[in-house]
Amino acid sequence: MLVRDGGSGPEVYVQRRVASMAFAPSTVVFPGGGVDPADHALPVSTPGLAELASAMGVGVAAAAPYAAAAVREVEEECGVRLSVADLRGRAHWVTPEFEPRRYDTWILAAGMPADQEATGTTTESDHSAWVRPRDLLDRHIAGEVRMLPPTVVSLEQLAGFGSAAAFLADRPVVAKVLPVLVVGADGAPVLRTELP
Repeated sequence: MLVRDGGSGPEVYVQRRVASMAFAPSTVVFPGGGVDPADHALPVSTPGLAELASAMGVGVAAAAPYAAAAVREVEEECGVRLSVADLRGRAHWVTPEFEPRRYDTWILAAGMPADQEATGTTTESDHSAWVRPRDLLDRHIAGEVRMLPPTVVSLEQLAGFGSAAAFLADRPVVAKVLPVLVVGADGAPVLRTELP
């Protein structure tokens, strides 16, 4: 989550995945992606990594490839250069067990550097923009945009803060969230998600 202050509160940079993507086509997401083999080479002594690992609730060696991937992906997808020390742990989501494609996703956040500009630099998205979280949530509720649950919850959390700085100063409990399929009161299947 790349965040900044706008005219009426915090904003976040989002991208819409192209319709041809195998997973989550035409879905609004935050910049990010998978861990590459080279991401495992990040030294455990990297400034800020110990603090990030503590916030994530994992060891420094376990956090290193995720931190490296976040920094690399943000630069690849929107041209913004971050350091590991810029990253803040926000959440840890795992795709429900019944899904054919499963992901273990860490939501990290960082403030937009004042001397840089975010631009859509990836072929994986066809639109990118700075948005107010509440505006995007309203469009999602109206059926105008598609988002996955981790994105929706992250936007709901961001909408509760008056500034990007306050959001980044927040230290939420980061615990694994694994939605499960259950039978609802009406007998229809629903996803149950317990947040930390």
